[in-house]
Amino acid sequence: MEELIKLAANTKSFGLKGHAQFKNILKNKNCGDEIKIEFDLKNKQISNFRYEGEVCIYCQASASLLSKNINKLNWDSLGLFKIQIMNFFNQIDTKQTFEIMDFKSLLNINNRNRKNCIVLPIDAILTTTITNDY
Repeated sequence: MEELIKLAANTKSFGLKGHAQFKNILKNKNCGDEIKIEFDLKNKQISNFRYEGEVCIYCQASASLLSKNINKLNWDSLGLFKIQIMNFFNQIDTKQTFEIMDFKSLLNINNRNRKNCIVLPIDAILTTTITNDY
């Protein structure tokens, strides 16, 4: 739990600036978390990811890790990364190598009930309506 608090406390990318190309708001139907995100996208590369909202500590930690590591993922690999996380929690493949190793601290089978909280920031990006071919 101490590691989780430490991750969630990193608020470097917390707070929307209002200047990003794309914005989205997504609510977790299971627990009521609501995250607002903004980011830029060029050649399928995500940058300037920022977030805010009323979220639990798991979602906050996940958003913080995602913002810290967003440059390691592009639009396509983000979808694959979400699949990796869900496969882990569904015990399909618990020994895989993850795109972002920092997420390993959140990926504990005891957090299975919080998997939707952990992937909410990823889902918020992936469900953003992209109006042009970026």
